[in-house]
Amino acid sequence: MILALAEYAYGVVAGAYHRHWDRRGGWRAPVPVISVGNITVGGNGKTPFVIALIKLLEQHFPHLRERNRIAVLSRGYGRKSKELTIAEIDSHWQDTGDEPLLIKRSCPQTLVISNANRVESAKVAANDFGAKLIILDDGFQHRRLARDVDLVLLDSMMPIDNGKMLPAGRLREHPSSLGRATALVTVGSGESAVPYAKSFNKISWRALPAKLSQTWADKPKGPCFLVTGVARPNRVKLSAESVGIQIVGERAFRDHHVFSEQELKNVSREAENAGADVILTTSKDYIRMYPWRGSLQIVVIPYSLEIMDSENFVNWLSTKVDFSLR
Repeated sequence: MILALAEYAYGVVAGAYHRHWDRRGGWRAPVPVISVGNITVGGNGKTPFVIALIKLLEQHFPHLRERNRIAVLSRGYGRKSKELTIAEIDSHWQDTGDEPLLIKRSCPQTLVISNANRVESAKVAANDFGAKLIILDDGFQHRRLARDVDLVLLDSMMPIDNGKMLPAGRLREHPSSLGRATALVTVGSGESAVPYAKSFNKISWRALPAKLSQTWADKPKGPCFLVTGVARPNRVKLSAESVGIQIVGERAFRDHHVFSEQELKNVSREAENAGADVILTTSKDYIRMYPWRGSLQIVVIPYSLEIMDSENFVNWLSTKVDFSLR
């Protein structure tokens, strides 16, 4: 009963917020803006998709490979600093947030800005750094900044989770909000998200995880202990086991968990007691564990997304965004 009332209240507030911005409209940046977001909290592959999108655009438009030509604007969830922060390769995640730092290290030429005020970030990116394209990370609910394209990611197996809004479920908005999207991107090989594209008459694209059997050539041979701080740890485990990894124990922390030195010592001890030779983790978690001081070797499970039908995807995107700006 309490959850249902809280869900109703959240829905009323969220609805009022979006109706306000539907009427008002956001601030329009002097360069094109592509938003990548979703309608659920956590675990939809937004960060890997942003990285895949940057690499795809750099491949098709050589001038975007130049330093700072593409800018990613992120809130920088979980960081300690509240100031506008430019991510560098050697930044500390507590200054930038784990996901922005992962994007920067994966795409070194990209300008990555962590700041709750995305309008301010857009002005800095375009006016101070000469960015020619802005990617708004986790931007579907951030309405203050107008966008040329709204890409909304849906999990291929559970596109709207249990169908309930926060805090009773994982929905940030009612599924009807998908009507605001320019296109839907199904992440994964399942078909559960397909009806949503049809019902909202939206063009739909798909992104698939790269096969670990092809990308993880040096995977560990011995017993492993899995440590995660992500939204859906079981998927990480199943993915590792699918390529023959032997997992003898695991510890799953909440998404974006801040690992203390004592927790990492405890994890290392648990892994040794379980008979593990190696500790496995995700690239995002490793950023928050660095520097690792445990006695066991730590190995990062590679994870990336591939945008399917990429030529047609870029051609379609080019009808919405002017990539010729130099």
